[in-house]
Amino acid sequence: MLDYNEQNNWENDFGHCQSPIMLSTHDSQYFADYLPIHANEFYQLNTEIDDHTTIRLTGMGHATIFNRDFKFKQVHFHAPAEHIVDSKVNPIEIHLVHENEIGQTVVVAVFPTLGNANSELQDIINNFEEGNRHSVSLKLTNWISSLATGFHYQGSLTTPPLTEGIEWLVIDNSKLTVSPKQVDWFIDQFGKNNRDCQPLNDRNVQYYNK
Repeated sequence: MLDYNEQNNWENDFGHCQSPIMLSTHDSQYFADYLPIHANEFYQLNTEIDDHTTIRLTGMGHATIFNRDFKFKQVHFHAPAEHIVDSKVNPIEIHLVHENEIGQTVVVAVFPTLGNANSELQDIINNFEEGNRHSVSLKLTNWISSLATGFHYQGSLTTPPLTEGIEWLVIDNSKLTVSPKQVDWFIDQFGKNNRDCQPLNDRNVQYYNK
């Protein structure tokens, strides 16, 4: 099983473009526009899986990202958040993974803020079966904002095999809220499952904020 206390020993032979990274609104290449992403109003979730370090749910959905068509593949959760924005560590980070017909992968990262409980996340928690993979019928409604601001950069998966060539959109103006109790549930169930931030290594990071 993946051990986040031993992440310095994870195998990584893929180079110098690893994720997550520390992000800065001041040090990034600035674009006076919204992130070019438009997603379906809802994503349909069909399977819920105990990955032992998080919950992963697979399903269907569609997004246009930088004028390319992508299919939604899966969503999973990290608590606390993996990316650090302007020195702030968010309580939880949601990764929505997309893939297109030529095999390009885009991960859309979302930071909910602490507040009211999220009913759709609560459905995911309530349907969780420890150690099991099972069918569900759940929806994620407007988890990706149509007027999103945030960062765009090239990185990697944040769990082994840590494959590079992954495109990241890190949204910093999510309207989603989660309750402290929901965040605590993830940490109680899985432990802290955030990978440490990795060196930037002169990568170009773009910041979109209209």
